[in-house]
Amino acid sequence: MAERAAKNGVKVWSLTDHDTAAGWDEAREEANRLGMRFIPGVEITCEVPLLPEENMLDAHQSNPSSWHLLAYFPEGCSHGFIEWLDAMKEARIPRMEGMIQRLSEHGMEISLEEVMAIADGAVGRPHLARVMLEKGMIDTFQEAFDLWIGDEGPAFSPRPLPKIPDVVNKIRSENGISSLAHPYYYGISPKNLGNYLISQKIDAVEAFHRSHSDSLRWALMNIGLPITVGGDSHGTEHNPSPGKMLAPLTHLHSAFHP
Repeated sequence: MAERAAKNGVKVWSLTDHDTAAGWDEAREEANRLGMRFIPGVEITCEVPLLPEENMLDAHQSNPSSWHLLAYFPEGCSHGFIEWLDAMKEARIPRMEGMIQRLSEHGMEISLEEVMAIADGAVGRPHLARVMLEKGMIDTFQEAFDLWIGDEGPAFSPRPLPKIPDVVNKIRSENGISSLAHPYYYGISPKNLGNYLISQKIDAVEAFHRSHSDSLRWALMNIGLPITVGGDSHGTEHNPSPGKMLAPLTHLHSAFHP
């Protein structure tokens, strides 16, 4: 990941895995070797605070089961924050066990050990999908979500999630920067989304994401908050390279300026 970012000209890079700080040390080492400034980060899975607005979700989208809040720490964070993340990571295991049990009820036998073996950090649905693909249970990676483990799939299992205001306060207590990840998936108009983010003292919005059309990027650039940029790579099956989208420095949060 770091090498792909550097080859594409990235100067400031952050690793933001889901609900875990795993990988920060290795990422920092690689970033230093490749001449990039590294910012530790994490993508925190949160409870849905606002229901999607009418006609704001595309036909292929389902109602979101969570919102994702990015946290960046240019000055680092405390061990206490990492312990808080670890506690949330542990909550992922019972959820995974529930999905494995539901798949078993449909004749698909997978062990937790098989999934954990490929999860470097917090275990999640992409790891389960990879095992399903490797065992020939599905034809494509995306099929796992479309037919089985998507938010409305027969094997989906939810888990307890923290609330956005609590997570924002946690990030601010560490002198971190918060940014809402990939707003396209939540079905909220840019104007209403901007009002909500500002009311919750969220610092930025991930306006540049592979799911966003040019018109949505532009609208998010004009809601009154600085922007961040995300590559959102999820492993070898789904790996857009960082550095493919050009963002104006006039709108980019100052912490990410070269």
